Amino acid sequence: MPTQNLDYTSFLIRLWREPPASLEPQTADRPWLAQVEHIPGGEKEYFASLEELFAFIRAQLPNPSQKPNPGQ
Repeated sequence: MPTQNLDYTSFLIRLWREPPASLEPQTADRPWLAQVEHIPGGEKEYFASLEELFAFIRAQLPNPSQKPNPGQ
């Protein structure tokens, strides 16, 4: 969930690739998998692509076009 009045946040990101199914090296064909932990609350999420990971992180940040609300 995005934080409203955010000046700082932390994420712990783990990236890995599963071993190839065969003995032939296919490094380029194996996608990166990711786990992200949003440090303030400890929530963990898993992603099958880096694009999904980046979209999640962007969604956690306030929209830069919105003005911060000092009352929150």
